[in-house]
Amino acid sequence: MAAPIPFSVPTIDIAPYLSDPTSPESSQIIEAIKTACTTTGFFQLIGHGIPNTLQDEVFKGSEALFKLPMEEKVKLDRGKSVGASNRGYELIGGQGLQEGTLPDLKEGFYVGQDIPADDPRIQANAFLMGPNLWPSSSLLSELLFKKPMEAYFASMFALALKVLDAIAAGMPYGPKVFDEFCSNDAVASIRLLHYPPDKSNDERQLGAGAHTDFGAITLLLQDQIGGLQVWDYGNEEWKDVKPVPDAYVVNVGDMLQMWTSGVYKSSLHRVVNRSGRDRYSVPFFFDGNVDCVLTPLGGGEVGKRYPTVEEHMRERFGQTYGRGKKREDGEGNFKG
Repeated sequence: MAAPIPFSVPTIDIAPYLSDPTSPESSQIIEAIKTACTTTGFFQLIGHGIPNTLQDEVFKGSEALFKLPMEEKVKLDRGKSVGASNRGYELIGGQGLQEGTLPDLKEGFYVGQDIPADDPRIQANAFLMGPNLWPSSSLLSELLFKKPMEAYFASMFALALKVLDAIAAGMPYGPKVFDEFCSNDAVASIRLLHYPPDKSNDERQLGAGAHTDFGAITLLLQDQIGGLQVWDYGNEEWKDVKPVPDAYVVNVGDMLQMWTSGVYKSSLHRVVNRSGRDRYSVPFFFDGNVDCVLTPLGGGEVGKRYPTVEEHMRERFGQTYGRGKKREDGEGNFKG
């Protein structure tokens, strides 16, 4: 039996690649990203160019949002978002990522590209597109919340495209392999997350149950509390991913694993917050062109029908939000 691959979540400085993707140093970065994606499916990214001042503003706005009274937060409930846009607030326990556990001990808030409700795409009920749900400026000023979130979304979208370019450069399918996926109104979202301290002694209670991410890639900004764990398949145990200041934890999602027939790993991970403190994190999910078909890049099975991005995402949303708590008025589930 082959020895298990040593578990590693390497830290990769992408700055030289962003400066010149054709340099010899960039070739080493591309190879390092490929190795990470094909082993644990996780790496920490530094040198990314996102100002730490902007990161701090996002954390500050997130904390202010979650400290609002519940009666104000539920006015922004995801159930009130336009069509299938999936914007706004999700209550604590609204999602259950892992079967056999209690609903996740976290609350969240989705922000995406802000598209007006009268846009023809939104009128046609485009999936994961629509207007954001913003808190009243009398509660949270635009300078504190809306403006930093909009700036952060734009910066992260651009960075995600660069990371996908670097991933494509390590594949044998050519530099344009993700062009269709990244075009035609590609969708993405910021998800502000707050994990209250877990004061229970119940092993079934997790901040976020064990899961793989639904999309192509995730870029996670986490605070210094810790709590993110990745499953080490070789040793069959959970390993902590310790926070690196200003870094992004990048991980392969289900779509990338499907495209590569399992060569790129969408690994199980979870959040356990037993620090006694509030934990905040901000994942950026890149889900791409929802009409793109998830056919393996090396060629699919003859006669087999592969799902589109939208079909795949709807199924995963339905599974995980179906296990979450519901509000008394029935809102809280994914709709669309």
